[in-house]
Amino acid sequence: MNEVSNENMRFARTRLGNDERPPMQTSVITGLCLSAGLVLFGALMGGKPLTFISLEGMFLVLGGTLSSTLIQFSTRDIRNALAAARGVLFQPNEGPLERMGYVVMLSRRVKENGVLILEDEAALETDPFLRLGLQLTVDGQNADEINRILQKEMRTSNDQVWRSVQVWETMGNFAPAMGLIGTLIGLIHMLSSLQDAAAVGPAMSLALVATLYGSVAANLLFFPMAGKLRVVAHEREIAKDITLEGLLSVARSESPLLLEQRLQSFVSVAANN
Repeated sequence: MNEVSNENMRFARTRLGNDERPPMQTSVITGLCLSAGLVLFGALMGGKPLTFISLEGMFLVLGGTLSSTLIQFSTRDIRNALAAARGVLFQPNEGPLERMGYVVMLSRRVKENGVLILEDEAALETDPFLRLGLQLTVDGQNADEINRILQKEMRTSNDQVWRSVQVWETMGNFAPAMGLIGTLIGLIHMLSSLQDAAAVGPAMSLALVATLYGSVAANLLFFPMAGKLRVVAHEREIAKDITLEGLLSVARSESPLLLEQRLQSFVSVAANN
C-alpha cells in the first residue's frame, strides 16, 4: 500500500480511538451498578436479604413485561432494541464534534490528494452510513444522487433507532403494571389462606416483592435505557446530517474552510440540546 494509504489507515485508527477510548460507556455502567448497589444496600439493611428474592415474582414481572411488549412489537423490533442497548454499552459513540472534525479533515485531504483516498477510508470504516457515503462519493456519483440515497438511508436507520426507544419505553410502562398484577395475585392467595397462618407469609411476600420488581425494572433499567438511547439517537442524527453535508461538499469540490464554517451550526444545535 502506498504512503497515502498508510497515512489514511493511521488516521482512521486514531479517529476510532482503539487505543484511547474506553471499550464501553462508563457512565451507563456506573449508573447501572450504583442503582443496583443502592437497591441491594436497602435490602441488606433489614438483615434478611433472602426475603427480597422471589422467582415467582421475577418470572411474572419480567415474563409478563416481555409478553405484553411482544403484542405491540415484533420479535425483530425487540432484537433491534437489545442490540441498540448493547451498542450503547460496549461501543464508543462518535459525537457531532468528532464527526465534524473528521469530515473537514477528509475534505482537506481530498483537496490535497484527490478523491481516491476515500476508497481506503471506506474500506476501514465501521459506520455503515459513513461507509456508504464514502463509497458513493469515490464512485463519482453526483451530489443530487448522493443526497437522495443517503437521505433514504437516514430515514430508514433513524426510524429503526426510534423504534428501539419505543420498545424500552413500552417495557418501562408495562413493568409496574405487571408488578401490580403480581401484588393482586399474592393478595388473593393470602386472603384465601387466612385459615393457614404458614401460607400467609409467602403470599404476602409475593404480593410486595412483585411490586418492587416492577418498579425497579422500570425506573432503574427500562426508562433509563430508553432515555440514553434517545440521547444517542439525537446525536447520531446530527452526526449523519454533518456527514451528508460534508460528503456533498466534497462531491461539489467546495472549500474545506467554507465547509467547516457551515458545519459549526450543526455542532451548535447539538450543544444546545
